[in-house]
Amino acid sequence: MAPSPSPKRILLLTNSEHGQANVFLATAYALLTQETHHVEVHFASFPPIQQFVKSTSHHAQSDNPLSLPIVFHAVSGIPMVSAWSRPETTAERNNLQNFDLFDAIQRMRVLLKVTLPWTGPEFVNIMQSVLRTLSEVEPHAIAVDPAFSPALTALRHAGARFVVLSPNTIKDFAMPHQPNGEALWKYPCTGTPHPFPLPLARVPANIFLILLALLCSALFDSHRRSIQAYVERAFPGAKLTTLNDLSLRPQELGAKFLVANLAEIEFPLANIPRHIVPCGPMIRPALRVQEVDRNLAAWLGRAPTVYINLGTHLFFDEEFAGEMAKGVNILLDHSRSLEWRDLTGRLKGLQVLWKLNNTAGDKEGLKGPWAAVRRILSREMDEDLVRVVEWIEAEPTAVLEIGTVVCAVHHGGANTFLETVSAGVPQVVLPVWMDTYDFARRAEYLEIGRWGNISAGVDKVCRGDELGSVLIDVIVGGRWSVYADNARKLADVCRKSGGGRAIVAGHILGDIEEVDSIY
Repeated sequence: MAPSPSPKRILLLTNSEHGQANVFLATAYALLTQETHHVEVHFASFPPIQQFVKSTSHHAQSDNPLSLPIVFHAVSGIPMVSAWSRPETTAERNNLQNFDLFDAIQRMRVLLKVTLPWTGPEFVNIMQSVLRTLSEVEPHAIAVDPAFSPALTALRHAGARFVVLSPNTIKDFAMPHQPNGEALWKYPCTGTPHPFPLPLARVPANIFLILLALLCSALFDSHRRSIQAYVERAFPGAKLTTLNDLSLRPQELGAKFLVANLAEIEFPLANIPRHIVPCGPMIRPALRVQEVDRNLAAWLGRAPTVYINLGTHLFFDEEFAGEMAKGVNILLDHSRSLEWRDLTGRLKGLQVLWKLNNTAGDKEGLKGPWAAVRRILSREMDEDLVRVVEWIEAEPTAVLEIGTVVCAVHHGGANTFLETVSAGVPQVVLPVWMDTYDFARRAEYLEIGRWGNISAGVDKVCRGDELGSVLIDVIVGGRWSVYADNARKLADVCRKSGGGRAIVAGHILGDIEEVDSIY
């Protein structure tokens, strides 16, 4: 009997933050559970993601006993979120709430550091680690995170062939390719709360901000120039490559961009360049809630539920938490007043699961965000209609897919938005910065939910009366069925052909076959 061919080695390179890494975990699972190829997946990232790589590997092997375990390669250096969360950078980031045009230059300089938060020596150290992994693995195919600038720079310097695997949207990469200057006057500048399509009165300010961003990138980005100097000293001839470069100069890389988006869940675009491949949401498989937390599963199963989760990195102060609690209280009061008229029982026992970080308060909940919530919702919490928790053991996707969640309230992160769309759940988005505004706009444009704090401006504090009104509209108002029906239809679109993760795996394996046919 002829020996089995050696497995094809696939290297996945990503930051360790879930917002970026989840699409890589989903793709790793899809690669290992397909039946037609024998592959060995190598996953290179920073140590914080290693436990999730391990659980994904176990999950894949339980579903396909013939699959090989994922090989994890720890990238040395500081993870992106740790570099971005240093006190000096946090102080700069706190200035992002002002949209006065006179402060725009400082704002743009800070935003340019979002995916480039490292110092020159730190950046070079990460590059060296990536290049060592590349040499050790000798992969047949490579997929890289577009926000992982050291890896992009290393791969480009090494002349490696790769695809970009991104949780970002089609729009994020396609804006420079739109005709008639539409990127300037039709679509709001990233990081601004302007509506879509842009009202005529806001077009001048929008054009100013976009051109200013380009000017800052070209002339005032001393941080980038400093890193470039370190890179050139360590690797003569190397070109620093960032997310901005992928959008503005994709032809220099010659790579396919596999994005977790579809035209059906995107703003209307006149042109989608050929290098951008819409694959759809790449959802990481998760254990069912029943398998992780039976108590929570039983509670969720008893009544329609509003699921509030504003992510891991957003921390509440008392004002923010208090205003949100007012909004929840308005919703629950309104739903109770309607129960006697709800002959279908759809509203009966409406409850709320709220994941609320309590970093700004004490452990006893006597002050801080939890205290603010209890002052307003104490009766509902005592009756177990509102559960406020600091951590939920089950994955967000498992909670969304349990079948009783009637609305998800979140901060507008790309992964969270797409997970919610894939689950067919209407949503209320409370954006706080950068691309989160875009996802609040998408929810409204697609009519699958609402922007929950649009009148609150950019101070990151929602207004209780506004949030309450929006929640009522999405969950119990006259248009609730429109949001619910549209959400279900888009979920069906996202699940076609096995979903985004299966489509991405097919592209990666297809590229390997193409190379094999040449050689």
